Amino acid sequence: MILIFSQSAMEPTTEEVMDWLEALGARALRLNGEDLDGGAMCFRVDGPEVTLHLDATTVAGAEPAAKTVALPLAEVGAVWFRRWLQERRHEMVSLLDGPSAEDHQLHHGLRRHLTLESRKLGDFLFSRLADRPWLSHPRRASLNKLDVLIRAAQAGFATPGTLVTTERDELRRFCLDCCGTAGAVITKPIGEVDMFIAGERSHFIFTASLDLEAIDALPERFAPSLFQERIEKAYELRVFYLAGELYAMAIFSQLDPQTRTDFRRYNRERPNRMVPFRLPAETAERLRLLMEDLRLETGSADLLQARDGRIVFLEINPVGQFGMVSKPCNYHLERKVAATLIRKELDGRGA
Repeated sequence: MILIFSQSAMEPTTEEVMDWLEALGARALRLNGEDLDGGAMCFRVDGPEVTLHLDATTVAGAEPAAKTVALPLAEVGAVWFRRWLQERRHEMVSLLDGPSAEDHQLHHGLRRHLTLESRKLGDFLFSRLADRPWLSHPRRASLNKLDVLIRAAQAGFATPGTLVTTERDELRRFCLDCCGTAGAVITKPIGEVDMFIAGERSHFIFTASLDLEAIDALPERFAPSLFQERIEKAYELRVFYLAGELYAMAIFSQLDPQTRTDFRRYNRERPNRMVPFRLPAETAERLRLLMEDLRLETGSADLLQARDGRIVFLEINPVGQFGMVSKPCNYHLERKVAATLIRKELDGRGA
């Protein structure tokens, strides 16, 4: 049995991998992080044995009439860590009976407690499966962006000039040094991209461009923030890495003002052109070396082809989406991920 740790039921790519697992004759069971907060999930600890009981709809190859499926963890032959808990999943839940403004701190504490409870449960499950073959692993699912930049430079990549500061004047000097009086820098999170919900509106953090006028409008001091030189690009590259193989796609985001700074500002009416791309051998070797250095078996790497001819490394997401690369380029990555998981299960059984 292959066990899949997923974030939610609304992950189409995970569904497609499970469809391929079933088509290839494998058995797979999926545990969503959201199932720990009101979903149909339980497990029993009986001495040294741990058994999961899950909704049958999350199990590839389950009997059509079955409502639940029991899985002793001892039967798990391989694990795919796709994604897991959403740290902000309790924010829309009312935990108090008619909370008043004075209860805000209590409400925050209760949400934090529930998040820690779920995290401890996840840690327990991961530890019980530590000796199985994994495709991706929770310990390497969240990289330090600054550390990865340094490792990429050590692997031979060109990387953007980078500044982390709390001071407007230091940022202004950085902008002048990198880009001159007519240039601009970009800013993005030091850690993970996040989304914030206020009522019925969602606010997403995008990469943004700042020129000198925008910098001068900032307060003298602000929270620690990451800034990089803005590199004029010919196109962007998204590369999915799977067990030593690289699957690259070029994204012509610079042709649309809406997506020029961040292609995730999708233009639904006129999508960016996205095509398969063959990485230069030297770039491919550097990226493999970097992935091995980070001990990653999967990951989505972002690079760009600069107008001056350089390929510039930006960052890696170990659990990044790969459907956006698979579909436009006909790479059939969902089947390849399924086949990789099956090989791992066979290796785990000593076959």
